[in-house]
Amino acid sequence: MGRPSLARRVARWAALAVIALALMGAGVVAFAAVTPLPKPEVPQATLIYDVDGRVVASLYRQNRQLARPDEIPASLRQAVVAAEDARFYRHHGFDLVAIGRAALRNLQAGRIVEGGSSITQQLARTLYDLSLERTFDRKFREALLTVKLEMRYSKDEILTMYLNQVYFGRGAYGAKVAAQEYFGKPLPRLTLAESATLAAFIRGPELYWRQPDRAKARRDWVLSRMAELGMISPAEARRAQAEPLVLRPPDEGEVRAPYFVDYVRDRLAATAPEVAARLYTGGFRIYTTLDLDMQTAAEAAVARLDQVVAPLGEHQGVPQPQVALVALDPASGGIRAMVGGRDFATTPLNRAVHARRQPGSAFKPFLYTAVLASGEPITTPVACRVRQYPGGAGGEPYTPRDYGDPGYHDAFLDIRRAVAVSDNVVAVEWMDRVKPRRVAALARRMGITSPLTTQHLTLALGESAVTPLELARAYATLANLGLRVEPFAILRIEDRDGHVLFRREPRAERVIAPEVAWLVTDVLKSVFDPAYDGTARALGIGRPAAGKTGTTDASRDVWFVGYTPDLVAAVWIGSDDFAQRVLLPGGAGATGSSTAGRIWQAFMRAALDGLPARDWPRPEGVVRASACTLTGSLDAPRFQWREEWFLAGHVPAPNCLALLQDPHVREDLAAAGQAPRGLVPLPLPSLPDGPGLLPEGNLPRGGPAQGGGATGGDRAGGAVPPEERPGPEPGRDDRGTGGEEGGPRATEAEPDPTPGQPPAAGHGARRPPDSGVPPEGGDPTGAHPDPGGQDGAGPGSDRGAEAPADGGRPGEPPVPDRGGHVP
Repeated sequence: MGRPSLARRVARWAALAVIALALMGAGVVAFAAVTPLPKPEVPQATLIYDVDGRVVASLYRQNRQLARPDEIPASLRQAVVAAEDARFYRHHGFDLVAIGRAALRNLQAGRIVEGGSSITQQLARTLYDLSLERTFDRKFREALLTVKLEMRYSKDEILTMYLNQVYFGRGAYGAKVAAQEYFGKPLPRLTLAESATLAAFIRGPELYWRQPDRAKARRDWVLSRMAELGMISPAEARRAQAEPLVLRPPDEGEVRAPYFVDYVRDRLAATAPEVAARLYTGGFRIYTTLDLDMQTAAEAAVARLDQVVAPLGEHQGVPQPQVALVALDPASGGIRAMVGGRDFATTPLNRAVHARRQPGSAFKPFLYTAVLASGEPITTPVACRVRQYPGGAGGEPYTPRDYGDPGYHDAFLDIRRAVAVSDNVVAVEWMDRVKPRRVAALARRMGITSPLTTQHLTLALGESAVTPLELARAYATLANLGLRVEPFAILRIEDRDGHVLFRREPRAERVIAPEVAWLVTDVLKSVFDPAYDGTARALGIGRPAAGKTGTTDASRDVWFVGYTPDLVAAVWIGSDDFAQRVLLPGGAGATGSSTAGRIWQAFMRAALDGLPARDWPRPEGVVRASACTLTGSLDAPRFQWREEWFLAGHVPAPNCLALLQDPHVREDLAAAGQAPRGLVPLPLPSLPDGPGLLPEGNLPRGGPAQGGGATGGDRAGGAVPPEERPGPEPGRDDRGTGGEEGGPRATEAEPDPTPGQPPAAGHGARRPPDSGVPPEGGDPTGAHPDPGGQDGAGPGSDRGAEAPADGGRPGEPPVPDRGGHVP
């Protein structure tokens, strides 16, 4: 026999090839039938929502949101089938016709110009992250997975999975994200022309959206193909082709509230580490406490920074000075707004959380909370005069001074006035009486977590560094009338299926008595009061508010922390290098009120716009009464009768001689050089049902005003209308009660912890006298002391025996009980 002809040999090889392909196909199908289909992990973006359910950020490596089958319009399904796989519903995963046609065209062109992959093959490739290498192993795995997908899912399910998986360009994975990215609308609302546009983009996801003419041509081809396949009528195709192609401009890629989002990422590592590990692929829903309206207000307020301060150049490439703002809901601790710097892209350091800086006078509310918690009346006078304490630099005495020259008011200031004008000398004297250890323990209970010095009286002036978030939390304790809350950002976390993985329940703990918190808040309201030349008198927000300025040595750090019943906010401005001064645009040194206070005011006005104004409800343990105090300069001290708020059971005796039993007052009067004038120093009777309230007609010259309102301070000879708050005598200069912005003299406290040296130096050399107080582990706050008031006249004082019930006899004035307050 001769050799078979060429035709017979070709036929034989063709037959063998067909048999081999059939066997291979059968083997693939058989193998697929017994091999389980791997469960795909489709990367999906995690969404962060604000407190009202608005999207704050989408975190992803692939920006993808899965659409439900009922969300995908029929026009998009048809357009994609027409463009990518016209025989999709007629084959079983492999379109042999398309494969043969693509092979012929590629052979004719001498290069790859057309692909023959079906929609199912494309899904297998992307769903299981197969490479595009033309290797037998990759082709076999793709074929295997294609068969298994066809065996496991219906055609409609495969098409839904494909539309959730495919890339449309501009970072949009899946049709749901693409609809928002290109047209700014939900997926179900796509028109026929828009559906054809998305189908057109699949072939060139980063090509067509950049070239509108080519994109429109491709879209029109898809519409013609849909009409050719009978999916739409030719008239529908022509109408859609007549529509202009309008694409939404690409986003700038900025995340809203970037400092807050970064804080959420940090908190997830501690709160839900399993979520943090898959944050960019897990498709979680994170509901937060942020209020986007308040965040917008915060960012707008911070944007005013260059209007209130002078530029200071750069530090390590970052513009200076920097700024931070954080706002909390005082009732829950939820963070409503957070800005950690000028620009997150330039400086991602979140100064609201991580920058520890000296708070200056913004620390004083903790001192005065300790003072008032001990039962000390607001009316207790202290002279602002030259005072010396052990522990200064080089073994010299420490001599505190006030801001500006000559550095002393040389006048008597009660607690309300001392806080309003932010007097340093009086604050240090009070710290010497109550002791740093007690104040530090109270500040920690109220929410300060940074280390605090307990060795130096300069703790009163903000020597120990804290963060803005700490200060906001501690002030929230006052705004919440003594309940401390934990700042938090995450309310709830859900997985992609809606299962709740984490839920935060707000927690609050009583740390100071509500009566004490109310009194401190009422005193801090005076900071806004022009009658007291308060340092924040120009920062009113049109509703009840309390707060405190803070300015450190040489204006290196400036602060304002303030609050209402609904919101507490802390603002800090300073330089990252800890050395440069914050300056006003004209070059003068900045203060808390002139800079940080302006930003706080702008934020609070916008953030609270539309909310009804509220005041704090007065606890039953706070009473209104008249009391005697000292006011005026040291050259001409005078007694002053005025109404004030007191803790029930701690109203001073209704006469002025009782005040003279205080050894601190006697020491100050000795420094004054003459006896006070203004009232006859005789005991006066009390009403049986109102201790400390004088009966009408029994008032001495310059006695208290009638009515329940606050009366003017040091106003001899007559009543003051009830609507007026207690304040200075009109037209009288009490030797330097001006505030930061105007008045006789600026008095915002500028601490001088170690004269001639930086505030951080030489701490070990300054030691105040032995505190003589119990260890910090006790209950030093005065919130719940022994009901018997065994500490007598309060910390650091020697007021003698308890006052007789009848008010005493002439020549033997009663001594007020100023022991600890029992709520």
